[in-house]
Parts: sequence; C-alpha cells; structure tokens
Amino acid sequence: MFAVLKTKLRAVARTRFGRDEKGVAAVEFALLIPIILALFIGTIEMSQAITIDRRVTQATSATADLIARTRSTTTNELDGIMEIVEQILRPYDPNLLSLTIANVIAAPDDETDTTVCWAYQHNGGADTSLQPGSAYSLPPGIVEKGDSVLIAEAKYDYTGLLFEYFVEGAIELTEKFYLKPRLSLAIQFNGQDCLGS
Repeated sequence: MFAVLKTKLRAVARTRFGRDEKGVAAVEFALLIPIILALFIGTIEMSQAITIDRRVTQATSATADLIARTRSTTTNELDGIMEIVEQILRPYDPNLLSLTIANVIAAPDDETDTTVCWAYQHNGGADTSLQPGSAYSLPPGIVEKGDSVLIAEAKYDYTGLLFEYFVEGAIELTEKFYLKPRLSLAIQFNGQDCLGS
C-alpha cells in the first residue's frame, strides 16, 4: 500500500510540478544578481580610479609646466602653485596627493653625473630621495652636459568608494614629468643658482 501511494505521489509530482515553469525566471534572476552587482560596482570603481588618475596627471603636468616657465621661484610661490593643484584635484581629496619638485643638474663634463640642486616636497613628497646634493639617475638623453631638468613627481593614495570594504589599503597612483626650464639653463630656488652662473 505504501509503495502504491509513493508511486501515485511521484506521478502527480511529475505531471504537476515537472512541467511548471512559473519560478524559473525568479531563480535565474536570483543567480545572476550577484554577478550583475559585481559588474556594476566594478565599473563605478574603475571609472572613479581612471578619473582620479587623470587628475593626478593634470596636476603633475600643470605644476611642472608652471615652474618650467620661470627663471626662479621661491617656497612661497610653490606653496601658491600647490593651492592651484589642490583645485585641479577637486572634488577629490587633495590631502592624499604627495608631490615632489626638483631641479636636477648634469656635470659640465659628464651628462650622466647628475645631482639634485634643490627639491620641494608637498604633503611629505612623492620621492624623498630627491634631496639637495644627492645623486639622481636620469633616463638617457634627458640632459646634456652642464644642463638641467625639472622633475615633478606625484603620488596619490586612492581608496575605492565601495571596494575599500573588500580591499585593504590604498592603490598608489603615480606620475612623473621631466621638463626643461624654458627661460634659463636651470631654475633658481630661493636665490640659489644651480649652475653657479
């Protein structure tokens, strides 16, 4: 008797529920929603990171360009340029940007013998190895003998809007520009002449 009842229940289940497709769409949607959400959040995070990276590039480039157009500069003038840079970064947090500006000079008889004449650090600096009097290696062909180059290097610690809950730490966005001074061989800083001319 129990076997007959079991067989009848199976037959009813196959005919009634085996062909019923009413909940299939809901089940498929429930399976896809985490994937769709991950793609959506990933797209937002990626576009945010790309936007901030572009702002860091613009800020670094603008800084180097403004300084390369002068014959001399001072700490106060560079502080003023940093206020402009902070506006370029808005609405993103400008306190996360570290920036180093330095004038690197080549020896009169050897373009590979390069030293830092002066350096300015903003928010702790992006490259603390750029200290006055220290040797600094440049890529080949950047400077000639007795010449100088202005270096602007930036670092921005980006934390995601939503991924900060899943990823520990910040993603470091970096940028570096080399520019030749336009009006002189080297840029004076606080009255210091790099080439002694």
